[in-house]
Amino acid sequence: MSTLDEPAVARPLPAPRPSAARARRSRPRLPYLLILPALAVSLAVIGYPLIRVIVLSFQQWGVAQIFSDAGPPFVGLRNYSRILGDPVFWTVVVRTLVLTAVMVGLSMGVGVGLALLMERVHAWVRGVMTFSLIMAWAVPTFVSTQIFAWMTEQNFGVLNYVLGLGQHNWYTDAKQGLAVATLIVVWGAVPFITVTTYAALTQVPAELVEAARLDGAGGRQVFFGITLPSIKPVLVIVTALSIIWDFSVFNQIYILRNGAPSPDYQTLAIYAYMQAYQGHEYGYASAVAVVTVLLLLVVSVFYIRQLIKTGEAE
Repeated sequence: MSTLDEPAVARPLPAPRPSAARARRSRPRLPYLLILPALAVSLAVIGYPLIRVIVLSFQQWGVAQIFSDAGPPFVGLRNYSRILGDPVFWTVVVRTLVLTAVMVGLSMGVGVGLALLMERVHAWVRGVMTFSLIMAWAVPTFVSTQIFAWMTEQNFGVLNYVLGLGQHNWYTDAKQGLAVATLIVVWGAVPFITVTTYAALTQVPAELVEAARLDGAGGRQVFFGITLPSIKPVLVIVTALSIIWDFSVFNQIYILRNGAPSPDYQTLAIYAYMQAYQGHEYGYASAVAVVTVLLLLVVSVFYIRQLIKTGEAE
């Protein structure tokens, strides 16, 4: 019998696609419910103070308003226009940018160098290095700053003894004092950068490195051709985080100068603090804080974009 005489077999119809509304209903809600507590705490801890500072930056808030029953008056953009004409503020901005660049550059250089070293040493040496880095990371900023302050003390500081400087005062010259502060910041940042970079190095495909070496590639070619591109997303994220942290450096300088840093020691964070709690210019200090947040927002947007790109790549 010819196959043409056979009754045609009805093909099954394709299953209807779920509508968009049905797809939305089928999305799991548990992740959104789990994130709600963290979102609520973040809004309460970060959102409210930020909004309050923004409101204060448009008000006249000084000693007179503290002892007055009347509410502080709104002055529009007066505090921000004062910033534009404040030469001390722009000097502080330049100092903060230079310090941030030096701190981040040194931290990344030393941290990545130690991570590459950890990859090449024996396992027990690597274990000792990891333990030492974590111990250094666990030391609170206040303690580490006090230790560096003792080491650089004018009369009995061990650093003066080792370098043969006699009774040298590191803090009469702000450049030397800020160099000590930079050393403290770098000392505290290197453990995180080293451990994170080493973790990224362990994820570099070994077969690619082996194939490149079989093709005659040298160590430098392997590093710049395979290793560096593989760990680049991690390095970009760590660099962005370091910029955010170092741009807001406060404790190290404030503690080194015994709670009264002179103007040539002030960064943006310290300048805003001194305007608020020594000058009692709360409105102006809030405007400085808002400008600082806006500057950091540029780096934060870049950081978030890199995080999204990394997530999409994975």
